[in-house]
Amino acid sequence: MFNVKNNAIQLGQESVKVVTRSGTQFVPDNIVRFEIPKGLGFLDMKNSYLEAEVEIGVPNQASNVTQPCLSFDPVAGANNLIERMTIRSSSGRVIEELAGYDVYANLHHNATKAEGNENKRTIMEGCAKSLLIQDNPWATQNSAIVPTAAPVSGDGTGLDAASKCWKPIRRKVCLPLLGGVFGVKEQFPVFELGLEVEIILNKALKVLRVASFDDGNTLDQVDCDDITMPAGTPGNFVILSQRAKFNSMGGATAAGLQDPSAVGANEGEYNINSACNLPLRVGQVVRVEGTNAANPGDFTAGNYTISQICQFDNTAGANANKLQIFFTTNIIAANAAPTLNNAITIHQLSATGAPLAEHGVIGYSVNEPRLVLQKVIPPASVAQAVANGVRRGQYSINLNSWVMVNNSIPSSQTTSTNIIAVDLSRVKSILSVPTSQNNTDNLLYANGLQGLYLDANRYIYQIDNKFRPDRHCDLAREQFPAALRAPTADEVPRPYKLGQHPSGFHLFENEKALLAAGLDLKNLNFITPNSGTDNQYNAVMPGSWIVGRSLAGQANASMNIMGKSVILYLDYRAASNMVKLIHNFVIHNRSIVFEGMNGISISY
Repeated sequence: MFNVKNNAIQLGQESVKVVTRSGTQFVPDNIVRFEIPKGLGFLDMKNSYLEAEVEIGVPNQASNVTQPCLSFDPVAGANNLIERMTIRSSSGRVIEELAGYDVYANLHHNATKAEGNENKRTIMEGCAKSLLIQDNPWATQNSAIVPTAAPVSGDGTGLDAASKCWKPIRRKVCLPLLGGVFGVKEQFPVFELGLEVEIILNKALKVLRVASFDDGNTLDQVDCDDITMPAGTPGNFVILSQRAKFNSMGGATAAGLQDPSAVGANEGEYNINSACNLPLRVGQVVRVEGTNAANPGDFTAGNYTISQICQFDNTAGANANKLQIFFTTNIIAANAAPTLNNAITIHQLSATGAPLAEHGVIGYSVNEPRLVLQKVIPPASVAQAVANGVRRGQYSINLNSWVMVNNSIPSSQTTSTNIIAVDLSRVKSILSVPTSQNNTDNLLYANGLQGLYLDANRYIYQIDNKFRPDRHCDLAREQFPAALRAPTADEVPRPYKLGQHPSGFHLFENEKALLAAGLDLKNLNFITPNSGTDNQYNAVMPGSWIVGRSLAGQANASMNIMGKSVILYLDYRAASNMVKLIHNFVIHNRSIVFEGMNGISISY
């Protein structure tokens, strides 16, 4: 996050906005470039940021109205837009090449997560506290529904037009950029350097997530009531009774929705939004399935378009306060001897988590991106002294940056030897983030962004032919006591429902590694078994499982690994049968040395 302005020395300061040189609207896989000219003098890079207006949806695509409610992965929000960031000098010299920016951003945001930071990031960076639509900063919510005794398709009640339902919004975000250059606390002189910032945008399916029906592990399913139609009558609707999930409290009055000033109004029975948390809207195409394959009744599974969303009032008997969703076509055929249609479910995506054919292309747009730079105007004597030092080659700036090295582990391999091939003289920490290569471009899972446990067994680093730590770090999980009772569908999942937690030795090693990496560590609760809760080892809950090792014995210390071997031995159990990709972030110090007429040199 941004630093508080230091008033120890009175400095003039102003904001300068740098626009791109390659357009005003960008979509996934595009490259965004900024040029920071030399004439800006001194910059406060720590408090500079990327500003843009971001909207989910492919620009000018007609099928956007059929798509489900989406948001960026809630942990890092719009930071996930950046797949890679490269910073060069105006002469073309690479200063930093920050690969795996999205993975590192999720790790950074998890490790520095606190209530205050989370609230700021929700406002500024498009992060969210959950995948529920009520927490979604990228969409509005459905309007309140006035219940009726017997809703009828096309009667004008409830949500009968797209204008009354949720819709994507174009949101302005301000992203504090990570890395060395944008983490420098002292004044950064660009009058002798000049910078080019190149950002490669991420794939949409990798960074977008579908809104959850109940913020549980089953992100894309809501169960419907059983239906038996009258003889010879088709049906074009389903009924949802799990109203507690969608913020529908109901009431004891006939209307179920009261003016609070009315005589006899009861507290809690007025201005209730029955579909606030329902991520469905008019015009959206959903997949309606029947899980009772042996006896499907008169129901026909398929993709259907929603035409109206209504609610029964309290006079509707068994259907009191339930939601009713109508479709543009019949889903239940007319039958002279009607049968029970049970086990019907609604899904926003296909069975594999891919968009439905009617949804078209899933995407987003980044509009009017600009770098907002904080220009510092120091006293003339200070500016002259720095300028003289730069021209004489006696000035340098230290950066705390990272280099990423990837290692792939085949699905059949349970014992892995991962060589981290880097030649760096001032390494502070190694953070290894294993990710699954299954379902990486999937709207249901964050497999390509979050580190995953994946049934790991133990690990140890070998650095310069010495084991670090001096014994294996056991990753075996301790089982929580058996629950006294199973939590109901509408309860908040408790820790015991997850079933496992990390070992103390593992947390201790990670704490040292994260602190040595320079992160403002707030908690270690993010190191959770975010995989395995759905029995498929997919990232369905927030978290970022990592292994790490500190190479700095104390503050401001580092280790020289030039010409030395660095190996991670990471073992898995036999049940871990998926391809893995380990992102090894090697956190180190590097220096920009100004050499006068000879330009700059980079010391690693």
